[in-house]
Amino acid sequence: MRISLPPKRVREKFHTIYELEGCQKAVDFLAEYYRVRRMRIILNGRKVGNGYIACYNEKKAHFTKKGLKKKIVLHEFYHHLVATKKVNMHIRTEEREANLFSNKFLRRNL
Repeated sequence: MRISLPPKRVREKFHTIYELEGCQKAVDFLAEYYRVRRMRIILNGRKVGNGYIACYNEKKAHFTKKGLKKKIVLHEFYHHLVATKKVNMHIRTEEREANLFSNKFLRRNL
């Protein structure tokens, strides 16, 4: 099962909220659109493993300062969608789909 991209108006609103109100509000907006629980964004590198800039674990996404970018936030949000919708996916497939989701979301933004 593949998680589809939201329509153009939702993607545009996400970008507007991200720029004007911040990352957490934008992610909350997407969670509301997909009808899933919100994903908490935590900005500290302590829980992020060596060599990584972000990680997702149990409704929380941990980011380093370098990792708090739209593309990476959307990538981690995809992991949140997979976890909350209980989609059973191999880890490599999930990573590939998360990359595709974030790339398409940003490429088709306006």
